[in-house]
Order: sequence, then C-alpha cells, then structure tokens
Amino acid sequence: MVEQTRQILEGRINAYGLSETSIQLYGNQGNELLVQIPGLSDISRVKNLLQSRGVLEWYSVEAGPYSSPSEAAAQFGGVVPYGDKLFATRPSSDGERSRFALRAQPIISGTDLRDARAAVDSTEQPVTAFTLTAEAGKRFQRYTEAHIGDRSAIVVDGEILSVPTIQDVIRDSGEIRGARTRQEAEDLAVKLRSGALPASIEVMQQRTIEASLGSDSIRRGFEAGVVGIVAVIAVMLLYYRGAGVNATIALAMNGLLLVGALACFGAVLTLPGIAGAILTVGMAVDSNVLIFERIREELRAGKAAGAALASGFSKAFATLVDTHVTTVASCFFLFIFGTPSVKGFATTLVLGLVTNLFTSVFVSRVAFDWELAMQRRTPRLKLGMSA
Repeated sequence: MVEQTRQILEGRINAYGLSETSIQLYGNQGNELLVQIPGLSDISRVKNLLQSRGVLEWYSVEAGPYSSPSEAAAQFGGVVPYGDKLFATRPSSDGERSRFALRAQPIISGTDLRDARAAVDSTEQPVTAFTLTAEAGKRFQRYTEAHIGDRSAIVVDGEILSVPTIQDVIRDSGEIRGARTRQEAEDLAVKLRSGALPASIEVMQQRTIEASLGSDSIRRGFEAGVVGIVAVIAVMLLYYRGAGVNATIALAMNGLLLVGALACFGAVLTLPGIAGAILTVGMAVDSNVLIFERIREELRAGKAAGAALASGFSKAFATLVDTHVTTVASCFFLFIFGTPSVKGFATTLVLGLVTNLFTSVFVSRVAFDWELAMQRRTPRLKLGMSA
C-alpha cells in the first residue's frame, strides 16, 4: 500500500514539470514517506494534491437539496431511507452547504476513467473533461438514456462538486463542473489521472529550506563553471587562434539556447543540472576540436580553404551524430532508472547535446563562411600555427 501511494504521489507531483522531486520511504515502521520538492512556490496547492485521495463517484440523486442534516432526516421521518446516502456540497462563499440524498451505489467511479484534463465549457467556465473506459461508457450510456431529465451528483472525496440535470445521452466522455478556477480544474484532472490514493495521508512534519541556505553551493557551482569556461576559451584561442573565436561564439550560443530550453520546460536548475550544463561545455569543445582537426587534415592534403571547410564539416558530421546519439541513449536509461537528481542531470545533458549539435555544426559553419567571405585575397583558414 505504501509503495502504491508513493507511485500515485509521484505521478501527481510530476504533473508540475521538471522539479527533481524525491519521494522515498521514511521511518522505522515503513509507513511514512519523505517528499522533497526543490523550487516549490505554492505549498498549499501541493499539500492539497498530496492529501486529497482523489476518489471520484457519480451518483443518482434521490432527494434534496436540504439546508441541514436534520431537515433531510425530517423529510424521511427521522431516518434517511435504507440504500441512500446523505452528501453535502462544497461550502459556498458564505460557508453554507446543501445536502442531497443519493443512491447508495455509484453509477461510475474513478477506476472507470481513462483520461482527465482541464478545459473550458461553452461559457468559458473552467471544467474537468473526462473520458471513460469502453465498458464504463456503455454502462453510463444505458443509465443516461433511462434518466434524461433526472438529476445526478458528481462527488469527489465525499463532497458534491455539482448536481447536473441529465439533458442528453452521455457515452464515454463528459465534463465535471464546480471548479472555481482553472487551477482547481487542473488539480482535479491531475488527481483523477493519477488514481485514487489507497488511504488518507496526514502531513506529520513540514520543513521549508530557504534558497539562501543553498546559495553557497549554487555560487560555487557557477564559479566552477565560469572558471572552466574561461580556461577552455583560453586554450581554444591559443591553440586554434581565429578558429577559436568561432568556437567561442558557438559555445556562447550553445549556453544561451540551453538556458532558454530549461526556462521553456520550467526546469529547476539544481546542482545536478549545473553538472549536466558543465559537461555540455566539454562536449561542445570536443565537437569543435573534432571539426577543426578534420579541416586541418583536408588542408594538409592540399585542398583549398573552401573545399577543406566543406569536406571537414561533412566528414565530422556523421561522427558527431553518432557520439551524440549514443550519449542520449545513455541519458535515456539514466532518466528511466535513476533517482530524481540523476534524472535532472540527464535532462539537462540531453538538452545541451541537442543545442550543441546545432551550434557546433551550423553556427560554427556560418562563422567560418563569413570569415572566408570577408577575405578579399586568397581565402585562408586560421586554424593555428600548424595549419
């Protein structure tokens, strides 16, 4: 049960994107979970996702609404009829609730769902659209055909979200209304997609570590990256001279694209992510060295600058693709079987490899072509003293 709960919670939290969430067993009795979420901003929303069981049920309404349990009981002679249940709606803005007597057995439940997602209805109100399994769709179709004009109640975690009137036959898809905001509709969809928790969860302890506590580690990580980049640029400029400038431009463009990709995916840059970015720098330099040495070989063979440039990039491209694909394959297995920190490292490295393949081949090639075009006399490539 604990392992099932861990998997469901992991699915709910991962719906937020790349956050390197860690959920692991905690305590001696094995019935506690430790949840660590870096970069968290909305604590109350995540706590609601963790604690809500996410049990969806769709009932047939027998009677109601009633303003209080006593009023409902009075309508039935003091006791709710056998086979019915009394459920309350969510509190309104003034804190009032309405009660409905519902048929004991639900028509459909959360296990009948195939998918759920946030959407808007024809009036631009937020709803949660759902799709049923084939068997549940047939069952729901038979029910709605026989109860057009009757009321039904959508219940989530023991609270009535809405009491719609069946106006037409519903087959395998529908909408759940009652969400006050788009965020509520999205959260409900996340809960329904991940499945209901097998048991309720109690938050026993909550700790928040401010970003300032990890600023020293982040600062040292960036310092290491800056020192490494400066050293690499210096070596490239000394050894390859003019071509080193092209490599530096490609490296800067690679870093810019990597940061943009991380921002686009909403990734949280932690220390493993910084390590992946630094390794990307090494891969970028290795790609440029491979291209430059290929061009040198062509120049030594007596080819003109333009022909040596085209041949060098052409021959190096296949090797670059091969090395990048094999590294991406390794990152794939790291992402599948690794811990959250390892997944963050793999994700950053894959994004860096994609941007590196673009910058080392196309950006660097454009820089070389521009250099040759600017030379009025016989074009020459500046690839160091031995070129």
